[in-house]
Amino acid sequence: MIYDVIVVGTGAGGATVARELSLKGLEVLILEKGEFNQAGAAVEHIKTAELTLDKEEFEEMENYDRYDFLDHQGELMYIEGVGGTTPVSLANACYACTSCYSNSPTAQFKIHDLELFEELIEASRDLNVGPLPQHLTGPATRKIWETTKKLGYFVEPMPKFIDYSKCNNCGLCILGCERGAKWDANKFVEDAIKANATLIPNFKVTKVVHDGNECDGVEGIDRAGESKTYHGKRVILAAGALNTPKILINSGISEGVGQSLFTDLFITVGGFLKDNGLNSEIPMGIKSEFGPYFISPHFSNQLIPLMARKGFKAEPKDVIGLMVKIADEANGTLNQDGTITKPLNSADLKLLTEGYDKCVEILTEIGVDPESIVSTPIRGAHPGGTAAMGKVVDKSLETKINGLYVADASVIPQAPGRPPILTITSLAKRLAKNIIHDALELKN
Repeated sequence: MIYDVIVVGTGAGGATVARELSLKGLEVLILEKGEFNQAGAAVEHIKTAELTLDKEEFEEMENYDRYDFLDHQGELMYIEGVGGTTPVSLANACYACTSCYSNSPTAQFKIHDLELFEELIEASRDLNVGPLPQHLTGPATRKIWETTKKLGYFVEPMPKFIDYSKCNNCGLCILGCERGAKWDANKFVEDAIKANATLIPNFKVTKVVHDGNECDGVEGIDRAGESKTYHGKRVILAAGALNTPKILINSGISEGVGQSLFTDLFITVGGFLKDNGLNSEIPMGIKSEFGPYFISPHFSNQLIPLMARKGFKAEPKDVIGLMVKIADEANGTLNQDGTITKPLNSADLKLLTEGYDKCVEILTEIGVDPESIVSTPIRGAHPGGTAAMGKVVDKSLETKINGLYVADASVIPQAPGRPPILTITSLAKRLAKNIIHDALELKN
């Protein structure tokens, strides 16, 4: 059988484009490397990769010792399975940032003559995006809000893809959502299957089949370890910024691939505040924007042992934290052996230390004992840039091989420093429109 479209990956990009094309009657095959993740179980499949952070040049800087996040090995978090990372996301739907911020997704794509406004509106509607309502803003989050405003910083509700009528404010978004309040890509995969798309999980695509000019399908390995080829008129790679580059390179497309890696580096700064209960509130319910970075309430279990080392025995309900997420430099590399090199340069450090200092200011004003304040290691959770627009794909998300497209965070040229799910969904919607238009032209 020759499919109209083969979609590789079921995250925000793959699920969206598969859904849109299936609903329009195209024959769609969806291939997923991972397996099905049930609500509450997806977090068990989170993987980490070491970030090789070059930090030696900063050891002589003033007050280096106060920034404990530099004492630990950095790590990159990712997940493989149906739905991609969306089941463990915190449902944040940032995309516009500020109009003057050049790394915002809308600004980045306009440089390549791609306007996504219409698709962003459609995606926001389909994902049920809306600001966190006041009645679901817990007391710890409100305390952070009031204190942050008192210190002169702008604060606003975080837009989220949550059906608030189903939400019970349990604070466990990262475990999936048993109530079905939080959107994740599984919902779009289900829509695609209902529209007669075929899903094959546990299939690892190794390369794209082509003649150097036209795309013909994909080769891969099934769950039994057998090699298999599927044929299709078009192939859409949406396997994620760590897997898509490997497939491209195996397919003979290497120029610019695996380079320009960003991860939206972040730290969580927190301390001891007895019975504040942030761990039981919707995470990251509000945010304060500072151009290339933002700050948002965030509970992290990693803070508990770090506080214990300083003599503070805290239960989860005693921990109050703030995340600093930055738009890091797109200077990382996905190496051929699968390792990741991610230099931490002076620009990255400046943003992280600025954000850290603001967090300490806010936490201290709230009433946190300054001696208890600690920070998690530097982490990344939004890898992208490894098949960037303008380098690997054009504004139509097509590679140099006709009919071979990329629809995941790989195509975003620079780190937005913001959760990318809504942006990726919007890109996938635009790609689906283009493919549907071309398919109709061929029929006519």
